[in-house]
Amino acid sequence: MFLRLSAIKKQKTQVFIDNTTLIIFAFCTVFYSRIFCSITNAPSILNLAHFVVVPFVLVVVLLTTRTKDQKQIAIAYSFLFGLFILLVVVLASALWNHAGFINAIVTFMMLGEPFMFLLAISCIPMSAKSITRMKKWLIWSAVINFLLAAIQKPLIDSGKLYADGLNGTDGCGGVFFVSGAGNYISASVSVAFALYFFTNEKTVPLWMRITVILAAFWQILFSDSKQLLLAYLIAWGSLILLNFQDLSQTIKLLIATFIFGYGFLWCVQNLEAFAGFLAWARPELYGQDGEAWYAKFYSVRSILSHYQSSLNWLFGLGPGHTVSRLGVWFLKDYWSILRPLGATTSPIGIEGMEFVNSFWLCYSSSLFSPIFGWAGIWGDIGILGVGAYLFLCSLVWQHFGLDDSLKVSLLAVIVLGFIFTQMEEPGFMLSLAYILGLSWQKQRLRKQTKQASRAVPQQWVTL
Repeated sequence: MFLRLSAIKKQKTQVFIDNTTLIIFAFCTVFYSRIFCSITNAPSILNLAHFVVVPFVLVVVLLTTRTKDQKQIAIAYSFLFGLFILLVVVLASALWNHAGFINAIVTFMMLGEPFMFLLAISCIPMSAKSITRMKKWLIWSAVINFLLAAIQKPLIDSGKLYADGLNGTDGCGGVFFVSGAGNYISASVSVAFALYFFTNEKTVPLWMRITVILAAFWQILFSDSKQLLLAYLIAWGSLILLNFQDLSQTIKLLIATFIFGYGFLWCVQNLEAFAGFLAWARPELYGQDGEAWYAKFYSVRSILSHYQSSLNWLFGLGPGHTVSRLGVWFLKDYWSILRPLGATTSPIGIEGMEFVNSFWLCYSSSLFSPIFGWAGIWGDIGILGVGAYLFLCSLVWQHFGLDDSLKVSLLAVIVLGFIFTQMEEPGFMLSLAYILGLSWQKQRLRKQTKQASRAVPQQWVTL
C-alpha cells in the first residue's frame, strides 16, 4: 500500500512541457538573449544558446509528434532532405578547403537554423489554444521590440544610455540592444510583423492595424534603415511580376504601388525626415566606373582573387573564410571560444571589414557594403551552397507563402541578401520563421474546421 501511494505521488510531481511551449522557449532564446545579456551583464555566450536549443526542440518535436496529416509529413521529409543537402555541401566545402569542423557546424546552423525552426513549428498538430498562445507571444514580443527601440534612441542621443559607442540611430536595436546591426534587425522584425498583422489579423480594428504599419515605417525612419524599405519595394515589384497572370490581383497590387509611390515621393521631396533617401539619388555613383559598383563588388573581386582551383566555384573558399557573418564578425567576437575547437580563419573577411571602415561610401550606407549575405554564402560554400540554400527557400515559398504579405517578406529576404547580412541574423530569420509557421498553423486549423463542419451534415444524411 505504501509503495502504491509513493508511486502515485511520483506521478503527480511529473511535469510535462508541451511542444508549443518548447517552440516559444526556442523563440525567446534568440529574440531576448541580447537584451537580457545587456541588462544583466550575463556572459555573451548566452547569445549562442539558440544554436543548441533550436536543434534540440526540433529533435524533440520530431520524436514526440504523432501526426497523420500527410501534408505535415511531406513537409517534414522535404525539409529534412534539404537540410541534409546543405549539411553535405558545407562539410564538403570545409573538407576541400581545410576549414575547421566547428566552422562547418556554425555555418550550417547560421544558414539552416531558420528552416529547422520552421520545420519544428509545422510538425506540431496545434490546437486553437496553442495557436492563440503563439500569436500572443508574437504580438507582445513585437510590441516590446518596437517600444524599446523608440525609447532607446532619445536616451542614447541624450547620453543617458550607453550603446558601445553607437549613436541613437545605430544603437536603437530594440530587443537586439546592443549589437552592431541591431537597428536593422529590430526594424526588419517590425516591418515583417506589421505586414503580417495588417493582412492576417482581420478581427482587429482597421485603425489599429494601420497604426502598426505606421509605427513600423516610423522605426525605419528613426533607425535609418532605408535599405529595408528599398528591399520591400523591390520585393513588391517582384511579386507584381510573379502575379502577372492573375489580372485582378496584378491590378490591385499596381494601384497600391501607385498610391504608395506617389505618397512616398511627396514625402521625400517635402519632409525633412525623408531627406536621407536622397543620399542614393546620385547618378554619378552608378556610372560604368561608379564608386557604388566598386564598393559593392569589392568582396567579389577579393574572393575571386583567392581562387586556386575550378572547384572553388563549386565549394567556395571554406565556411567562415570569406565575407559571411561568421568570417567577418562571429569568429572575431568568439575567437577565445572557437579557437580551441579548431576554428580557422582567412584574411578576406578582415580585409572586407577594413575596406568598409575606410571607404566613405561603405560607412555612409550599408546599401554599398561589400559584406552581404549572398556574397558570404557563395564565397564560403560556393555555387553548390547557394543552390542548396535556394532549394530550402523554394520549399518555404511553396509551403508557407500563403498570402501576399508573407510572399513579400520572403522576397524581401532574398533582396536583403544583396544588401547586408540579415539572411544570417538569427533574430530576424527566426522571427520570420515564427510568423510563417504561425500563419501556416492557422490555415491548417481553418481547413480542418471546414472539413469537420462538412462531415457533420453528411453523417446526419447517412443516419
